[in-house]
Amino acid sequence: MKKVDNAKIVLRPLIGLLVGQPNDVIERLTIEAITKHRSLVSEAELAYDRFKSRPGELEISEAQEAYFSSMIAVHAQQTVVSTMLDILGYIPPDPAGKAH
Repeated sequence: MKKVDNAKIVLRPLIGLLVGQPNDVIERLTIEAITKHRSLVSEAELAYDRFKSRPGELEISEAQEAYFSSMIAVHAQQTVVSTMLDILGYIPPDPAGKAH
């Protein structure tokens, strides 16, 4: 496990949780975190499209709130991914074969 730079925003509980775990376990968890992040980004894009396409004011407010909620989840998961990559020390191979 690589030493994590504590000057940036990291999720310290993840660091403590994974100390001493085998690299293959950390790599699998990191890949899962990346996959989840991609899914959340897709959901946020759909929420944004719904927000922009709603003609009524009430619907816009509800759609806007759904978009904000989606973006909060995206940014939170990005912090998970960033922390996991720091712990792992490298970018794992993409199981889907897609570019990041």
